[in-house]
Amino acid sequence: MAHLQPFELVFEVANQPLCVRFEFGFHCFTDDKGDGQPIRHRGETRYFCSERHYCSSQITDYLHKRFFKGLAVPFYVENSQRYYCLDLHDYAVFFSISKPQNTTNLLKLRIISAYEVSDWGRAKLPKGKPHNVRYILEMRNAGKSV
Repeated sequence: MAHLQPFELVFEVANQPLCVRFEFGFHCFTDDKGDGQPIRHRGETRYFCSERHYCSSQITDYLHKRFFKGLAVPFYVENSQRYYCLDLHDYAVFFSISKPQNTTNLLKLRIISAYEVSDWGRAKLPKGKPHNVRYILEMRNAGKSV
């Protein structure tokens, strides 16, 4: 799981350096199918998924090389939390962004889940207007919603 340890990257946003701290949720390597070892976290039980774990090894490489130039679709989930979805052809990355209080040019980006998307599952991905990740980070750093 070393590849899912938190790390920071700095991007040039609105002519200023913006530090983004990446963190990972356990949905990146678990699912709810019940085929693997059960894992309990904060009152939720899911199961280790070797396919998601294998795919998760590619997340940090993508974040370092292509994230900032990507497009993401904003959407809301049941608890009114604002999430974003990057659709990478056959791979989807779901994340949230928060701005820690009393900080300047710092965002926390939590990868909620990431998994391969089969053709039959593509229709279930969030719909909407995609935005440049750079723009989303700029707005969130300014305290605005996208």
